[in-house]
Order: sequence, then C-alpha cells, then structure tokens
Amino acid sequence: MDTNTIVKLREKTGAGMMDCKKALTEAGGDLDKAVDILRKKGISDAAKKSTRTTKEGAVAGFLRDNNRTGALVEVNCETDFVAKTDDFQKLATGFAEDAASTKLAKVEDAAAQLQAAVTKLGENIGLKRFTRFELKGPGLVAFYVHPSGRKVGAMVEIGAASDEVAAKEDVVALAKTILFQIAGAPASPRFLRREEVPAAEVEREKAIHLEIMRKEGKPEASLPKIVEGKLNKLFYQQICLLEQVSILDNKTQILKLLEDTGTRAGGTLTVNRFVRFQVGAE
Repeated sequence: MDTNTIVKLREKTGAGMMDCKKALTEAGGDLDKAVDILRKKGISDAAKKSTRTTKEGAVAGFLRDNNRTGALVEVNCETDFVAKTDDFQKLATGFAEDAASTKLAKVEDAAAQLQAAVTKLGENIGLKRFTRFELKGPGLVAFYVHPSGRKVGAMVEIGAASDEVAAKEDVVALAKTILFQIAGAPASPRFLRREEVPAAEVEREKAIHLEIMRKEGKPEASLPKIVEGKLNKLFYQQICLLEQVSILDNKTQILKLLEDTGTRAGGTLTVNRFVRFQVGAE
C-alpha cells in the first residue's frame, strides 16, 4: 500500500497508521471509500467505548471580547496518559473556545467532535460540563487552570465601577488571587456569600454545635452566642468565598482584599459569581 495515501488518510481522519492501512486495503486503495470505512468503524468503536469509565481528564478555559466573556470546561477520558497528550489538551481548549463563543450551547453539541476524538485517541471521551460567563456591565472575567496536570480550574466574574477600574493592574492581580483561592484553598468555597447557603444546611450546622456545647456543659444562656461564633469561624469561613482567609497571607479575608483593591483602583469592586471544576468531582 502506497505510504503517501496512508498518510493522506491519516491526515483526513486522525486515525492510526495501521487502521488507515487496513481501511485502504479494504477499500481497494480508494481514499474516499477508506474515509467512509473509518467513519463507520469509528461510530461502532465509539459506541463500544462509550460505556467505559472516564475518571481522568482535564479542565480548560478560554477568554474573549477583551476578557468580558469566558468559559470553563471539563473533558474526561479513561487514562491520565491520554489526558496529557497534545491532542486531548487541544480538544479541551477547543471546547472552551466554542463554549465562550456560544457555538457550544449544550453538551450534546460536542457529539461529533467527541466521536472523532474517540476514534483518534482510542478511549472513551466525554464533555462532562461547561460554564460560560458574560459580563452585563463593567468588569472582567478571568480563569485559572492549575498547570500540574490541569485537573483543577476556576473562573470568576468581577464587577467594577467602570471598565477603566477593571483594567487596572491591581484589579487584574486581585482576580488572580481570587482564582488561586477558589482553586487551591484547603476548603473549596461552595458559595459566594453566606446569604446563599440554604437555611436547612445552616440549621443542621447549628444543631450539631448546640449538641456539642451542651455535652460540654456550657450554660444554656450563652449557647446562642457561642454557636454564632462557631458558625462564623468554622462554617461560613470555610464554605463562603468572600469570608475565606486568603491562602496567600493566611490573615486577610477575600472581602477585605476586594474592598482594599477597590479603594486603590478608584471604584467599587464585586465578585458577581465563580465556578470551580475538578476532574472526577461533582
């Protein structure tokens, strides 16, 4: 079989050299027929592989519109070996770019690309989730993916008094600090502020601390104040981003960093929303 034809088929389909050689042999050397054979085989192989577990993968992000729009995605595969390949990383970044531009509106829109990737990389591959942020006013969107394995990533939307304020160096640096916090804090933040925490979860936490304090023999009259202190330090400060203490200096709350940076930059800053993806986590 002509090597040049095999190479052409590989370039057109992304299939392995041996698969291309077999398809061309079956097609009698006809390139177009060989493409069809590989496509049909790819559909069959993808169906077989679709039930295999995907616990590895990568997180990727993409920004556009002068950092006014961004997307974060998680793409899964079977092995860490495939997750680290250039082809897989490019696939993940491509999905992030498509999500940022709204070309990718739902997970199902990725079906054709995923099928092609399964054929090329030989593993079950899936787009688990993605989130898109688009500013409605002044501010910026930023993302961060941990470079070690690209297993954890975060994206944040910061509102500002003006685009001039948002573009200031201090504000851009603050966005990075907040992203490091979301991605790397020992207790990953689940909510932005305490008002977002479901009332049932707060009541459950109160009940736990009340029982502990009563077992320790604390006076009943002092329990409400003690429990409030426990909630502030051991509960809200663990799960609410704005109340967490910065992992960079281990003393300043994120809300205080936001206020101080806004003062230096000349305008109010807010964290509008954030998202955190970790491969294999819900």
